[in-house]
Amino acid sequence: MDKFPERFIERIKALLPADEVEAFLEHCTEPLPKVVRLKNINAPVPENWHLKPTAVPEGFFIERDNQTEIALGKTLEHFTGDIYSQSLSSMLPVVVLNPQPDEKILDLCAAPGSKTSFLAQRMGHTGVIVANEPSSSRSKKLAANLDRTGCFNTVVIQTDGTILNSFIGQEFDRILLDAPCSSEGYGRRDNTFFSKMWSEPKIFLAAKLQKRLIESAWEMLSPGGIMVYSTCTSAPEENESVVQHLLKTYPNTVELLPTELNVPHAPGIKEWEGEQFAPAIVQHAQRFYPHLRSETWNSESFFVVKLQKKEAVKRLPPNKPSHTTEVNFFKKNQNAEVITKLAKQFGLEKSWAESLMDGKPAFYIKQNDLYLTTPEATRFMQSNLFRRVGLKISDKDDNLTTCIAQKLAPLATKNVADLDAEQTTRWLAGFDIPLKTEKFSSLKNGTAVLVRHQAFGLGWGKVINGKIKNKLDRDLVF
Repeated sequence: MDKFPERFIERIKALLPADEVEAFLEHCTEPLPKVVRLKNINAPVPENWHLKPTAVPEGFFIERDNQTEIALGKTLEHFTGDIYSQSLSSMLPVVVLNPQPDEKILDLCAAPGSKTSFLAQRMGHTGVIVANEPSSSRSKKLAANLDRTGCFNTVVIQTDGTILNSFIGQEFDRILLDAPCSSEGYGRRDNTFFSKMWSEPKIFLAAKLQKRLIESAWEMLSPGGIMVYSTCTSAPEENESVVQHLLKTYPNTVELLPTELNVPHAPGIKEWEGEQFAPAIVQHAQRFYPHLRSETWNSESFFVVKLQKKEAVKRLPPNKPSHTTEVNFFKKNQNAEVITKLAKQFGLEKSWAESLMDGKPAFYIKQNDLYLTTPEATRFMQSNLFRRVGLKISDKDDNLTTCIAQKLAPLATKNVADLDAEQTTRWLAGFDIPLKTEKFSSLKNGTAVLVRHQAFGLGWGKVINGKIKNKLDRDLVF
């Protein structure tokens, strides 16, 4: 008990039945089990990986025989975006939101990209996801994860989420608001959290921000649209109170829906320190606690609620900003030229772009760099500010990017270099690869080549004077 502030214990005793308090305190600083989300649940994994199903179809508990020898983040599966390390509760909001192909979705607080990339995966990388992150450093991390996981349908923007509604109308089919919070769930990642970082004033400050965010989000949701609000905290001020604030601010427009989650949870609470919560909140909100678990579920403190907008709200029309960046959107014949060029260069099927994104590709040029995205994303670009859209394919000198080379290498039949295990280790460490063996004899000097090991795309290089010159992004070097 010494590791918990007295006020925190008082709050938990007020939240939970008396016979659950001890179990909660015992488990809320217990390390989380390692969970990975698989890009393809049917793809083979290493023999020394032991996967157990979770309540989320794409998520698996993972144990590895060599986990002390090599970090999960240093595996080829992680490097190529085939897996994403993510807690089960972090996957919940996406499961509840239930994104559909070709929709227009907003992830209002998107960094570091775990939920955005899961949204894209469930959408087959179609439609458009607007991923917002106001912090510049966190926005870079978001973009890097979207590159690694091949999220062609994403628009990265960098705006204060509380005022984003000033620039965007009621136009999103679905909105995910996984709000910044007091992060009580972090106790399962750092067992000193409650003794060193927890404080009640942080809860009150977070609640003020969350109310402004949920108002902004609601004004950008289309009539009939779905929004999911979630936090990783047990504090009612940041959960039921925020939802109640939305109900009072926009009366007659909010309907709470069942989350349809079949995992151990508690319902929303009825009241907190004199505030009575609407029966719909008590019925439909779901609370997840670390001591409520099963064979397929084990999480930190979490809260989630699903909302539907019954009708439009009265608001000022959006003030669309003027564009200062010149963008050249490709026409149908120009798209075909790019697709054909890369298909010929690397022996790809002409449907390679559609196979990567389960839909129609759209190319554009920004500042002489070529990008691949979706038609829906290009339409958003034409009337809104953005930081980056889709994935960068190449620069003005036709140099490929690592992220697209990783996706194309497993599909290539021409100008491709297959590395053995030792060569792969050196490649990932940033070294060039000598062309000493017969299998590289067909590679001509000056040729750009895709590099792979087995089914893993490792990037690209250029044949120069008897070597494959390593073009791996420097920030990806192991």
